[in-house]
Amino acid sequence: MARSYIIVIASEKGGVGKTTLATNLAIYLKGLAEDLPVTLFSFDNHFTVDQMFCLSKTVNSQHVGQLFTGSNPTDLLCDGQYGVNFIQSSRTLSEYQQQIKDVKQLAQIIGKSQLQGLVIIDTSPTLDIYTRNALYAADRIIVPIKDAPSLENCRNLADFLVQHKRSKTALKLLPCLIDTRIHFDGPFRNSYQLLKAYAINRGYRCFEGFIAKSPKVESLSTNPEGKIYPVITHGRNTDVHIQLTHLARQVYLDYLEYGPVRLSEVANDLFDQKEHTLQEYKSRVNNLQPTCLCCNTPIPENGVWSNAYFLENETGSFSGFIEEDCFLELLLQDCYPELKGKEQQKLLQEILIGSTGKTFLLLQKSQISSEQAKIDLFRLDRQGEKISGRTIVLKKRGRFQLKGKGSLLQLFNSATSKQTEQFQQLLVRQVDTNPLDLLRHHDYLEWKTVFNRIQVDQKLDTEVE
Repeated sequence: MARSYIIVIASEKGGVGKTTLATNLAIYLKGLAEDLPVTLFSFDNHFTVDQMFCLSKTVNSQHVGQLFTGSNPTDLLCDGQYGVNFIQSSRTLSEYQQQIKDVKQLAQIIGKSQLQGLVIIDTSPTLDIYTRNALYAADRIIVPIKDAPSLENCRNLADFLVQHKRSKTALKLLPCLIDTRIHFDGPFRNSYQLLKAYAINRGYRCFEGFIAKSPKVESLSTNPEGKIYPVITHGRNTDVHIQLTHLARQVYLDYLEYGPVRLSEVANDLFDQKEHTLQEYKSRVNNLQPTCLCCNTPIPENGVWSNAYFLENETGSFSGFIEEDCFLELLLQDCYPELKGKEQQKLLQEILIGSTGKTFLLLQKSQISSEQAKIDLFRLDRQGEKISGRTIVLKKRGRFQLKGKGSLLQLFNSATSKQTEQFQQLLVRQVDTNPLDLLRHHDYLEWKTVFNRIQVDQKLDTEVE
């Protein structure tokens, strides 16, 4: 499937000509290759794109924020002037931030769509979640610079790329709004040469040429009619027209030489991640004990096992399921031996069944002697914070051993190959109809997050003691 070539215009400094560059570059690129689709949208909080390209005054309800709500990008496209497609801007982008899970989302959304050709994204002068999504998806990032501060701000863009294991060669700097009337004595004759030398000295690549400051071009967006005109139709007599033509040719040659590779990289990474996640899930399933840890009832072949509990030790080397009746009987026998009457036991069972469905249970064993061990039983909330607990001492043999179904001590002994282990933990959680779902990626991540927090808190408690 042919994928889009993503061009992002980015700078953390405002007033460097980003939007003027993005809108005009789209038109000049379309002029170079009429058969190549060109799409433009903006994550900046203005409507320059809409004002320049909209064919009518009728505004529909679709806008750029809907890229992150499940809408297909091709369904959001509007036919624009000069043959450029565009997605309408939005003043309420902040309302859609909660829909964005990570910086990969935009690349995955566009990669799965039928959007083709060149896609130009104008960004806001902040490294917000929208800008980061655009940078992550970009084949080419064009950074307009007009002075030393805007050049220094490139560092954050480069750091973002390095953080996500990308080369900063994706960045290409373009001196913009250069006042050609200013000249210097010495090796650098003008602002363009000075900025380019500084940029190269900092390890950045630059386009050939620059975009000059032009009163004529500035007037194209400030007129009594409130319209915005492109340079190609209303500024052909300016140097900026020649400079934009030269820039468009460089960008187009970049596209022809390297092609749209970034979205393919993201798709391959996503595939590899899914394969890795699947292998981890299979490994966790294979690591399960094949039967109930208490009564040895086999796990059903179809994976459906209602009224069961999942448990795992602190290293993840031991995991399995216990039927609800077996687990509650163990707790009543070993942790609540004072409850003799059936009514009291039934009441406690109802409490435990009701609480474990929403919380975790943590069992901690510490060895007292060869014949005795201390068991701490804690009820935890979904974040791993302790709600309640109690401590008991169990003997290796004696009245706490349950006939035919073992004891908590035997359960701990099964969970470790090192019988001399002084401290052990078992985290327990009630599972739904299909217990294997708990081992899938997102549910298991929640599980491990709670367990990791418990271990950190335990370490801190030990250091304090």
